[in-house]
Amino acid sequence: YIRTMYLGIQSRRQKENQRRFYWAMMYEYADVNMLRLLETFLESAPQLVLQLCIMIQKNRAETLQCKECLKTL
Repeated sequence: YIRTMYLGIQSRRQKENQRRFYWAMMYEYADVNMLRLLETFLESAPQLVLQLCIMIQKNRAETLQCKECLKTL
């Protein structure tokens, strides 16, 4: 976040390099968003694995459990 803010400030200050700093800031922001997406997936994946293991061990899949598994993703 700090690097993204730094690049945003630099794009406002230095008019001759404004475009370069702006695009660098946008790439950093895209990286931050991708890391957020990965973090969210890694937080929900263990719960999904546990739910699927329970469903497999019981040899039946109830409608509510299937909906919860889909909602987890």
